[in-house]
Amino acid sequence: MSNRKMIMLSAVASIGLLAACNNGGDAEEADATEEETEEVVLADPCPDQVATMRGSGDPFTCSCTPEAAEQGTVWGSGPYTDDSRVCRAAMHAGLLADGPANVTINFLPGRESYTMSEANGVETRNYGRYGGSYAFEGAALGEPPEEMAAAIEACPSSAVSMRGTTDALTCSCSPAAASSTSTVWGSETYTDDSAICVAAVHAGVIGTDGGNVTVTPSGGLESYSGSTANGVTTRNYGSYSGSFTVEEG
Repeated sequence: MSNRKMIMLSAVASIGLLAACNNGGDAEEADATEEETEEVVLADPCPDQVATMRGSGDPFTCSCTPEAAEQGTVWGSGPYTDDSRVCRAAMHAGLLADGPANVTINFLPGRESYTMSEANGVETRNYGRYGGSYAFEGAALGEPPEEMAAAIEACPSSAVSMRGTTDALTCSCSPAAASSTSTVWGSETYTDDSAICVAAVHAGVIGTDGGNVTVTPSGGLESYSGSTANGVTTRNYGSYSGSFTVEEG
């Protein structure tokens, strides 16, 4: 075989080997592209707030979009009050920088105070003592852990059991208790069988999203005048043997 033929065959073999290597590289590159573009399966959308889940010991995973984070109020810097808007808090925590994402919420006790801050385009608010908190898994906490406070107990349905005492009670009203249709008698001073959390809404101490209140028992009155305030209508009543007032907790 001539030298010229041997050179030609060697060149053809080299070209074939180079093509095979290139094809292999293209395949690997395609596989890498597929991995990079693999979509994350999103969980169910997050609720606006998680106050109704207070006390849960299990983490809760849901999904947020940047659009869902555009509205709502947030208190604290992580942990947040459990009535804070979840997706807006997630944006504050830096969890939505790359678009829609799953977030995992860990439920925490209440705190003595919550500190405002600004991060990722979201400004949060200060708040005082509150009965429930949450934080996001994988997000840094902006509040010092030593400020954690014991969770405040839920308010009783009425103050009848406090009759005859002078000790005030600070307790927590859930959104369900604050927005119930239970009956209230009086204005400013209420009969002690009135619904505490509904009376607190009537008095302007909390809204229907709940919050902490302080209930102070007092003696009965000769009469109680009903009125309408803050979306709650209370009733008139005559002489009754026990009363209470309510203020911010």
